[in-house]
Amino acid sequence: MTDRVNVDENGIWLTDSGRRFGYPWSEVRGAGISVLLLPPDAKRLITVEVDHVSGDFLSITDGLEGFKEAVEALVARSGGEPPNLATLSPEDTVSIALVGESPSA
Repeated sequence: MTDRVNVDENGIWLTDSGRRFGYPWSEVRGAGISVLLLPPDAKRLITVEVDHVSGDFLSITDGLEGFKEAVEALVARSGGEPPNLATLSPEDTVSIALVGESPSA
């Protein structure tokens, strides 16, 4: 099965080799978007780290199916506007403030 990220009314979920895992909204504290330039040819990699109440985190990369839609959904939950992923640079840090919510919120 294709690696995929999905954001729904219950939380944020990854599917990897048919296994689904992630965090419900009540356990999510925030997220951050960053850009890395990978050697040797400075290939861009965009990542989102979703912070869990335990201090753990879920790392999501732009190679996953549904990445752009997941970023848009995360930012929408915070009440903000999604950044233009194509123009982000390594110097840009995007913080997404999320307060844990119950699944019925």
